[in-house]
Amino acid sequence: MTATWSWLVGWSIVLSGVGTPSDAREDSSPAGVAGNVWPGFRGDGRSVTVARNLPLEWSPQKNIAFRIRLPGYGQSSPVVWKGQVYVTAVEGEQKEKLHIVAVRLRDGRVVWHKEFSASQKGRNNPMMSRAASTPIADEQGVYCFFESGDLIALQHDGKLRWQRSLSQDYGAIKNNHELASSLAQDAQQLFILVDHSGPSYLVAIDKATGKTRWKADRPSRTSWTSPVVTQVDDTTVVVVASGDTVTVYDAATGKVLATLDNLVGLNIASPVAEGEWIVLGAGVNRLKPDAAASARSNCLLRLQHKNGQWSLSQVWPGKKAVSAFASPLIYDGHVYFLTREGMVHCLNARTGEPRYVERLEDEVWATPIAAGDRIYFFGKKGITIVLKSGAEFEKLAVNRLWTPEEYAARLAEARKEAEKKLPPPPPGKGPAGGPVVPPEEMQAVRYATVGDVVYAVAAVDGAFIVRTGTELIVIRQPTGTSSR
Repeated sequence: MTATWSWLVGWSIVLSGVGTPSDAREDSSPAGVAGNVWPGFRGDGRSVTVARNLPLEWSPQKNIAFRIRLPGYGQSSPVVWKGQVYVTAVEGEQKEKLHIVAVRLRDGRVVWHKEFSASQKGRNNPMMSRAASTPIADEQGVYCFFESGDLIALQHDGKLRWQRSLSQDYGAIKNNHELASSLAQDAQQLFILVDHSGPSYLVAIDKATGKTRWKADRPSRTSWTSPVVTQVDDTTVVVVASGDTVTVYDAATGKVLATLDNLVGLNIASPVAEGEWIVLGAGVNRLKPDAAASARSNCLLRLQHKNGQWSLSQVWPGKKAVSAFASPLIYDGHVYFLTREGMVHCLNARTGEPRYVERLEDEVWATPIAAGDRIYFFGKKGITIVLKSGAEFEKLAVNRLWTPEEYAARLAEARKEAEKKLPPPPPGKGPAGGPVVPPEEMQAVRYATVGDVVYAVAAVDGAFIVRTGTELIVIRQPTGTSSR
């Protein structure tokens, strides 16, 4: 195997702790997810952890350490920094209240809870984003971004460091379903993507001061993807996949280094990057459906820098797999894509050739987490499927956060409450103003974010931290027991 392709097998083997010095586990830099931190969306952007002693099995009566009710409603991932979990939420008829909560991982005690006023109001109902942007944590504290454009930096003890509003600085954010892009980071900067029907942009914010370091204007387009940070040679770059285009920016200056057009459906699932290699997750555009074109866009790209010139090219196109809400995962030489119907597609990362296609017991909105020789698929209804990583489909466990009866009862109650807020779809159109959809699909879309939806999960040594719209659930087996 050449060095060029060695990452495809070795990339995540190294991260899973094989041959990793023990002191590397305490690395808390944005470049690696140590066992006691989960600093941002998908950890460090790859959804791979070196966390040890993660539970394999759980149920409502087994290995649930605690559940706590959160204020308001939130769709962001929890982030973890050395024993402290941070979550965000919004509340109020117009999402006028912004919540940031710090929870002690050991026992679920709320360490502090801060509330802020939104600088831009929005509709609060299941058809809209509700605190969907995942925060970022580092040694200095936590940075939180909301769909209102508010950006807030707090110390780990909850003290305010700085605060600003991008909607006030750069114009109101206008997006059907509103904004959902999560923060990305390097050592000194935060990167925020605001793609919407107004003037769009990618902005770099100084972590220490909250001031803008650079701002790159972008064409207006609707998207909910998140930027990712990677390094090629000695250059740190920011990769943005949105609409039909992938754009690579110099993280230091905001200069566009490379672009690739003529792709499809890069609106929800975010890319994953390691060095010069980028995997895209693309969905089907309901307004202009082309399943074959969407499948081709679930692909592997290569970003190269030769003789002072940057280029971005497709290594292999996808064939059948498409993405929905979960971003792709690359691990142990394989790529995993998740469809809206709950199908997992496993592909050879080097060639793009399919290994298997199987239906899981639940739809999966959260990006799966890879750890050791396992991949955890946290389904939106609280069913988690654990697979053995690799080319063969091998199921290790199926776990539930609620019994089927309990889940059904809670969902029925949540739907009653949602009826009070859900607006009727436009006459003769779908719920977002698109083409008319069948009644069954209409119901599914309108109620998709009602009830105990599992939006995201964080992993640290010995525990998973699950985020639903209204709860934080920690899964942890008793000390001294084996996770097999």
